[in-house]
Amino acid sequence: MLKYGPIRTPRGPPAARDRAGGEMMERRMMLGLALTAAIPSAALAGRIRPEPIEVLDTYLANPPPDSRAQVAGQSLRLRRVHDWRFDPAAVAVETEQGQRLGYLPPRQAEVLSRLMDHGAQTSARATGSGRIRVLLHL
Repeated sequence: MLKYGPIRTPRGPPAARDRAGGEMMERRMMLGLALTAAIPSAALAGRIRPEPIEVLDTYLANPPPDSRAQVAGQSLRLRRVHDWRFDPAAVAVETEQGQRLGYLPPRQAEVLSRLMDHGAQTSARATGSGRIRVLLHL
């Protein structure tokens, strides 16, 4: 038959007993924080890359006549244009080589241009039907 000893409690006034339990909890929390800080956050961030989010499916405003056939299926760049007199929130659509194809429609470019002004990374892809899929990279 196993015989267990009595459960020992800290001696002293109740305040000392509470303090002993509280100190143990603080040590555990500090140890947990130290271990968490030891893992490089940059290494974790490098491994987790969320997929880009499609934020807009639109058409190309002011395209050259033959641009739709040239870019079907290609990746495109979006570039913020601050000095276009017709639209202060203009976003130009360009090929990877820098050839300008046109602009995003003004109503749809308004919010996207603000995001780009604050450093948001964007890209686009031309579909076979002449539409532009705009992607936001988080």
